[in-house]
Amino acid sequence: MSRVNTGLDGNDPKPTPVANETGYHVYHDATTDWELSETLLSAIAVIRNIDPTKTPIPLMNTVDSDALDALFANTHDGRERRQGHIVFTISGLEVFAHANGHVFIRERPELDGVGDVL
Repeated sequence: MSRVNTGLDGNDPKPTPVANETGYHVYHDATTDWELSETLLSAIAVIRNIDPTKTPIPLMNTVDSDALDALFANTHDGRERRQGHIVFTISGLEVFAHANGHVFIRERPELDGVGDVL
């Protein structure tokens, strides 16, 4: 779980609590070998204090991870995608991922999808 890249420099191993909010900030560095889905799964595991190898995180019940990874990947001609965002809920958490790599995660159990179990 130490691969969660939470700051612009990536030195902090845990999601950073957002001031005056009940949420967390994670920075996904698209220049690494990590996909956005891996960054999210790692961050959720840290937030929920679980081992994802023992307690699966039901990302596929909420969003297609391949589509999520492709959403902000570079275009076919190599240009970076700098605009757009996606919002979804997973396991009582609302996830807001922006094309610039900033991800905000906050508690939202009332919006939880059916079938998510943790």
